[in-house]
Amino acid sequence: MARARAVDRRLYLLLEITARRLHRTADARLRREAGVSAAQSAVLFLLMRRGERRMGAISETLALGAPAVTGLITRMEAAGLVSRSTDSGDRRGAIVTLTEAGRELAVKADQVLRDINLELAERLGDEDTDRLHDLLGRLNSDEAG
Repeated sequence: MARARAVDRRLYLLLEITARRLHRTADARLRREAGVSAAQSAVLFLLMRRGERRMGAISETLALGAPAVTGLITRMEAAGLVSRSTDSGDRRGAIVTLTEAGRELAVKADQVLRDINLELAERLGDEDTDRLHDLLGRLNSDEAG
């Protein structure tokens, strides 16, 4: 049987469906087990690993529009997960800092995502996990865009 050409496989659609399902599953587990959404956990991880960040840097790193980041940070600030202050170098900008409560939830969320990653790796096996990691890395590299 002839192998289907990539264009006939609808790779984009398959990746999109897979990403949405994984996101829904992860978001539900993060909310249930760590008390944060997937979007909130991404901000928490960024701040935990790289320290305080300007709003624009969060937007750029997470590939989210400025209004989405503003709303996300506003909700997280109201929940006591982050604090926001004026950037002393540019009064138009805001600096977002992780609070201790945010740090605690980041650790919980990290464990949830580690568990999900382990489950995916068990389902795929070591060889396919390594290959998928490499392939997705190539698709997400600067040269792919």
